Amino acid sequence: MAEINSSVKTIAITGTSGFIGKHLVAELLRLGNFRIKLLSRNRNRDFNDLIGSGVQIEITEGDLLEPTSLHGFLEQGCTVVNLVYLRDAGEADNITAVTNLLEACKSANVRRLVHCSTAEVVGRVNDNLVTESTLCRPITQYGMTKIKIENAILAAAKAHFDIVLLRPTAVFGPGGMNLEKLTNDLITKNWLKNYIKSCLFDRRRMNLVSIANVVAAIIFLINRTEIFNGEIFIVSDDNNPANNFADVERILMKALNCPDYFLPRIPVPQSVLRLLLRLLGRNNINPGCNYSQAKLENLGFNAPVKFEAGLLEYANWYRSKLFVGQRGDTN
Repeated sequence: MAEINSSVKTIAITGTSGFIGKHLVAELLRLGNFRIKLLSRNRNRDFNDLIGSGVQIEITEGDLLEPTSLHGFLEQGCTVVNLVYLRDAGEADNITAVTNLLEACKSANVRRLVHCSTAEVVGRVNDNLVTESTLCRPITQYGMTKIKIENAILAAAKAHFDIVLLRPTAVFGPGGMNLEKLTNDLITKNWLKNYIKSCLFDRRRMNLVSIANVVAAIIFLINRTEIFNGEIFIVSDDNNPANNFADVERILMKALNCPDYFLPRIPVPQSVLRLLLRLLGRNNINPGCNYSQAKLENLGFNAPVKFEAGLLEYANWYRSKLFVGQRGDTN
């Protein structure tokens, strides 16, 4: 691969009010060696805690659906990180948003666009190991829209600026939605419901990935000097054998002081689970499916957080949130 100038450390980020965005900004600020530019539809609402705090950060009030509002947000040689997905909008608006961003990137002559997609674009596959070369067959609207966004970026960016796509699996961590339902169910101690679910899912792969590892992967790709020219990288924690329902449940139950079931678990055959997942219209119906991040590791990436440590951090955050809520109820 050829190399591009790595001296510029200006990072322009879209979608920073979301889960991944907040963690990414916090880590970039902790590292302290980047000039950060953020796009926000409401700078006072989304970044009130940063305004006037003296940190090296610039906030542009704008909307990807309004291209004129992007003037001044991007600049020559900067690296752009796109985290935007308009969940309340349709496919057309999401494509429009990314098209407007791409045009702004071309006009500003940016260095690189790091686009955070999702492993869900892969859809339904029979393979037990998914790689970047696996043929994508998404069946959900979310997955289909995401793959169209990827294709639009790859088509438009060619010969204009460098592009790299990151596909995280199910991202979990403090403030995230993944694991929230499972944790809530365990806390409510509805043992029969939880017991049936535990027997049903058993060793089904969870395909979780710590938010810290996703953020680290984004920063890793920001800092690389070679030209990626549209390469795709998966980031996951699937290389850890504990990334399955039974072990995740066990770790969370212990961390949250939830008693184990007094009946032994009776695992449901995976063929039954596969059929049920299909009937429910799930994107991934293969209980043994794993997503490989070997390509990213071969480039030199080392995940900073071990899987179990990430689960414990999440459980501790959840307990502290629960404690604050309970304390507030008594006042």
